[in-house]
Amino acid sequence: MKKNNVRNTAWDLIYTILGTVVLTGVLQLIVYPLINHFYGSAVTDEILYFIGIIYIVPTALGGALGNIRLMMRKECDVTNRDFVPFAAILSAICALVCGFVAFYDSDGFIFPIAFAVFSVLYLLRMYVVAEFRLDLKFKGYSLYFVAISVGYLVGFGLYLLTDIWLLIFTVGEVAALLYSFIWGKMFRNDGLSGNRAKITKPLVMLAFSSVVRDCVNQFDKVILKQVAFEGMVTEYHVISLISKTIMMLVQPINTLILSYLTVKDSGLTKKQLIKFTGIALACGGVFYVGCIIGTPIFIKLAYPDLYDTVIQYNLIVNLGVIIGFISTMFMSILLTQGKAAIQMAIQTIWGVGYIVAAYYFTTKYQIWGLAYVTLIANVIKLLLAIAFTFMEKKVKN
Repeated sequence: MKKNNVRNTAWDLIYTILGTVVLTGVLQLIVYPLINHFYGSAVTDEILYFIGIIYIVPTALGGALGNIRLMMRKECDVTNRDFVPFAAILSAICALVCGFVAFYDSDGFIFPIAFAVFSVLYLLRMYVVAEFRLDLKFKGYSLYFVAISVGYLVGFGLYLLTDIWLLIFTVGEVAALLYSFIWGKMFRNDGLSGNRAKITKPLVMLAFSSVVRDCVNQFDKVILKQVAFEGMVTEYHVISLISKTIMMLVQPINTLILSYLTVKDSGLTKKQLIKFTGIALACGGVFYVGCIIGTPIFIKLAYPDLYDTVIQYNLIVNLGVIIGFISTMFMSILLTQGKAAIQMAIQTIWGVGYIVAAYYFTTKYQIWGLAYVTLIANVIKLLLAIAFTFMEKKVKN
């Protein structure tokens, strides 16, 4: 039985990583390099900036809603209908924030409206993926991301025909929602559970901490566009791409952590936590070595014109991102321990300190300033996350 559990968990990990690899590969190896090739770094900067906004607000709020759906099953019974008003409120917030940003940073009204609608689609896509994690159906999870990837490729073809870059991503999110609507259950009306009130407080805390986290994760695109020279958004994106791709690949591990450890009566012993810490740090070291070797090769192949400019940042930028990747796993462990308030406190202290310091030092030292602030902030976050994880009283010896 134990062997079957290990085998099933291994397959779940393979399926979750496969979906993320396909999606990341389509974006980072096909879509963005081709955009930069055909349209130049100015257009790439613009797209990365606006998608960075999407990766902050809809990603954080939609992901928080999905994670709360997972967490609540450990506490009480909830239904699809319980989450409808929360999805509606968060969708309205996304539309207003993203629409305002697009209006402020672009001309006319058509793009801001389209961008606001797209932000809602993205939020819903982030939420409904929780279905596959609730049922531990990770093959469906993988196919869900394949559907998004195919949509992105179709959307990219439409972009080449129309010059409307938003079509790349909109088609992908629509494909995901259609997949969920046809084969999933999250859009079905399954009645009220009576536990809706219990959702509000943990959702607010997790949504806030998720927004802070994603503000920091995407802050490089925003801050470099606002205070640095044209093209620096693309330069930082290129030098950090391998490590950020690995950081995206950690999401399947976080998915498994939240999926398995939010089941009732689940948990980790102190011995298991020590083992997890050792494995996480060792994996981080391996990934860092892979980044500093792989990044120069990737840039030479995909962005040869930027190689001489960005290679100087290789060691420091990738170290900061990889440490951030390790801290993310420990933040997931905190959530499964029911420490939403502590997680929010850590995210807030880390996020506010990072944003203030990053703004100051990026203005003064540009990419170097951003790289060192990222490294120091992520080291502090990692140490805090590890400390509070081991301080949990419910952890068994």
